[in-house]
Amino acid sequence: MEEEGIRVTTQKKSKKLQTVLLVITGILGLALIGVAIYFYTIKDTNTNTDTTNNVTCGCYYIDPAVTTECGDPRRAFQFEVATNTSTETCKAACATSKLSTNDLNSSTQQDLYQICQLQTISDSRCQSMTITDKNGKIVTGKVSSTDQLNIEATFDGEYSDYKFVVNNETTDPDLVTPDKITIKKTIDDLSSSTAINIVATGTTADGQQINSPICRRLVEVTQAGESNVSNLQLTTRLDGSTMKISNAKISIGNLTSSANTKITFTFGTTFPELVMTKGFTVDTTGGVIEIVEQDLYNALNFSNSKSFSQLNDHTGNLTIKSEVYISNASIGSASASVTYPAVQDDTNTDTNTDTTVASSFTVANTVNLTCVERVSPSNTVQYSINVTNKSTTSQKITSITDKLPLGFAYATGTTKLNGVLVTDSGYVTPTDVGDSQQLVIAKTGGWTLSANQSLTIVFQAQAGADALTGTNKNEVVVTPEEVPTDPTTLRASVNTTVAQDCENPDATTDETPSTGIFDSVIFKVIIGITVIVTGWYIYSRPKGRLFVERFVDSELYKTTELGTWKLFKPKKYFEETVVRKSQRKRE
Repeated sequence: MEEEGIRVTTQKKSKKLQTVLLVITGILGLALIGVAIYFYTIKDTNTNTDTTNNVTCGCYYIDPAVTTECGDPRRAFQFEVATNTSTETCKAACATSKLSTNDLNSSTQQDLYQICQLQTISDSRCQSMTITDKNGKIVTGKVSSTDQLNIEATFDGEYSDYKFVVNNETTDPDLVTPDKITIKKTIDDLSSSTAINIVATGTTADGQQINSPICRRLVEVTQAGESNVSNLQLTTRLDGSTMKISNAKISIGNLTSSANTKITFTFGTTFPELVMTKGFTVDTTGGVIEIVEQDLYNALNFSNSKSFSQLNDHTGNLTIKSEVYISNASIGSASASVTYPAVQDDTNTDTNTDTTVASSFTVANTVNLTCVERVSPSNTVQYSINVTNKSTTSQKITSITDKLPLGFAYATGTTKLNGVLVTDSGYVTPTDVGDSQQLVIAKTGGWTLSANQSLTIVFQAQAGADALTGTNKNEVVVTPEEVPTDPTTLRASVNTTVAQDCENPDATTDETPSTGIFDSVIFKVIIGITVIVTGWYIYSRPKGRLFVERFVDSELYKTTELGTWKLFKPKKYFEETVVRKSQRKRE
């Protein structure tokens, strides 16, 4: 008798296998998603490492009697240096109160010395350099040709082949100290140069040349008989139909005393010479002689009982020359041109007698960096605005407006007018306009510029986190008191690039962070292939199906399945629990 084949229904089991296959595939898919989330959310450890890199920075002092502009560390006479991380503000502490004016070869008042910042010092192996005169006082940037220079430079360790480079000529030091870290040099003959450029250097064990900005100096030499008058600046105003010179400033240098000073004014052959013996103010520290209108038009201040009143009826262009004498010896002269307007007939009061000439200003806008980053200390730029009066008469500026690029902010207290640092109060008013900032630079009464005279404004701004990557425009607009001849000359702009890394501004992505095994592209590809191959093997191969069958029949799967029923199918869970308990009792 043939045995009947037993037919077993596999449909239910097949559906269960498919369900399990989908569950396994889902688990693997979730694992891949988890890896992706891990990779994109974990912190960039490389960035954290970079922020701890140490940099050397510093500050230095300059003498306003020598220069009023920062930017050239060679003009310094003393440095303060510090080391900190690249994200910290420089800790170098410069303060004018730390200076001992008795040790300085200068008559500048202590609180007038200026402090400049040096955000990064690329080479600090030469740590300090001091230059003193023949009396042992520190030279702040200017000496007489009859003086001498005693130079002392100190390095951070012992090096070889120490040299001084003086006006591009290499010379050996006069002395190297026994510890071989300090070198000295004396220069006695200063009669052949108007400026001396000095560099202290040495050679490292691997042949590198030390090139530290701390050990570079530029010293001006005042030669005997040299003219020290550099500029004459005249400010004018209209008094009805008569033009008056309201202020005169003569820029001078190397003037240590105001005693026995006189000034002569000549006007070509048009008017007699004026000899002024009093009524002027001499500022030896600031290097300027200033005369106000009431003294220019007071005949008692002149030796020949005349004054600038003799110019009242003049029309047309006039060149005025001033020459300064000390004890009857001329120290130099300077000239300026003034155009006097034609006097109009004022007999008819109904006739318009306005003789004002239309203003003609030009403005230039420049920046010291072409690229900035968003993180200190590489996020600070310095904008320079230069306004020049191109008309033939004195004209007034009422205000200057500067619209900073989006995301930039004004650095408080950094504005300089013609090289002089001013307080923001009364001069600079920053205003938020949307997401950008606008500066209005103005003062009570505005600025009156004579013909061809210029006003230079310098200030700093910082790029913030909202600064846009790429080209950013800074715009400046000048507002004159009178109607301009050409309004287009009152506007100027300059571009600055904002980048993540100014050394590589075209880079669009950062380097791959060190985040463990999941930061590897190859590893991510391997995981993806593994998921696909595993799914294919389980679904299509007999051994894969056998693995799934064993997994379905395992106690782990049954317990897990029963737990899901308890949450989502309570009735089925209750029935299955009763059946399983019955089976256990029978066993």
